[in-house]
Amino acid sequence: MTYALFALFMALSYLRPFDMFAPEMAVYRPMLILMMLVLMLSMANSKKVGGSILTGQHLRLLWGIVAIVFVSVALAAGFGPAISNGLIAFLPSALTFIIAGLNLGSLDRLKTTGAVIIAALVVLCLFSIACYHTGFMIEMLVVKQHGTGADSGFDAAFEANDIPALDNSGRYLWRIRSVGFLADPNDFGQTLVCFLPVLFALYKPAHFMRNLMFIATPAAIMLYTIYLTRSRGALLGLAALFFFTIRDKLGTVKTALLVTVIGAAAMAFNFTGGRGYSANEESAGGRVDAWSEGLVMLSHNPLTGVGYHRFGENHSHTAHNTLVVSFGEIGLLGYFMWLGLIVLVFKNLLKAESLALPGSEELIWVQRLKSSFFGFFTCGMFLSRAFEPPIFILLIFCVAAWHAVKVQLKGSPAGEALAAPMPWRATTVLMMFVTIFAVWAVVVAKTVLVGRSV
Repeated sequence: MTYALFALFMALSYLRPFDMFAPEMAVYRPMLILMMLVLMLSMANSKKVGGSILTGQHLRLLWGIVAIVFVSVALAAGFGPAISNGLIAFLPSALTFIIAGLNLGSLDRLKTTGAVIIAALVVLCLFSIACYHTGFMIEMLVVKQHGTGADSGFDAAFEANDIPALDNSGRYLWRIRSVGFLADPNDFGQTLVCFLPVLFALYKPAHFMRNLMFIATPAAIMLYTIYLTRSRGALLGLAALFFFTIRDKLGTVKTALLVTVIGAAAMAFNFTGGRGYSANEESAGGRVDAWSEGLVMLSHNPLTGVGYHRFGENHSHTAHNTLVVSFGEIGLLGYFMWLGLIVLVFKNLLKAESLALPGSEELIWVQRLKSSFFGFFTCGMFLSRAFEPPIFILLIFCVAAWHAVKVQLKGSPAGEALAAPMPWRATTVLMMFVTIFAVWAVVVAKTVLVGRSV
């Protein structure tokens, strides 16, 4: 029963039926109530299923992030906002990570949970596609922006007869989205990119009809939805997925050339709605300027930043970069914890890949989730979602794959090596320096070559 409620919670976290069909229920916080119920049952049932898959390392870093979230808002706005706008706002992400850690103790549960989330995403895709082609629920599921001219990117008012698929004028850029934490087209595209490898991990050889119905068809729906989000970050995320999937077969140079050709073809077919990637393009250039402001925020508040979810209060544009949002909002202390958790999980994944038995399902899941990792964080270079549930769901899936390999190798020297504490601090400090320096270098280069865009 506990796992069934957990699976229901994960499905509803994406589907958000209350947001879509009964927004008046929001005052009763039904999802929070379900979350707390699942948490209590999971904790009570944890001994029966072998405890949490999260180690002390994972939990210390998570609680470090929680602490810095609170402190950053407290120093910026006071104790009250630190509770309401800090701890309570971050609660869904942190608790989702913990709850999943209590429920994903086997490969079968990882596979089932992945299938449940993909089914929910396909439903959301179908709703948004239907909206694009019929105008159904258009104000909720579509963003209407002016086209690629001087006022590109600004939202336009909806009209009574708007049907995005029938608009061939080129005046507007129509971008589909979903609900909840997928209410931005870029977030929707990023999550779909992240779960495509999970979908293919469910593939079964020699089961043609099953794979056609449950792998190929959902993949086609998800890819078409990504196309309709018109997300440049999602296109780059798909390129990253493709690159890391076939690089071992073709080699780095050939794969890079092939990805470049496919990317050019995608641009030719108007994948991004006519928006480019150049630094002097208004939207892209404005993002780099926001990165510059993130560096300023870090320099003024180096330890704890300007406060969790307060980037937008200190600059007119969001950063559209997960790393910049993290170090800008929670400073070097928070960035160390946040990036440290990502580094630790990725190192767990790499270690599991090197030790898993060749050809095993565990190895397949580790490799697919490594692809998800690359795709997600490639998209993350153009998105401002450093603390939302999707990133923590990806991380816990990676931990679950690592744990599955650990169970597979239990009692062997390889299993003991995989279960040993993973060194992460030195790598994290190095990555902090590299990423902040890289952001600074891009800002300087753009400012010198193009100037400011906003």
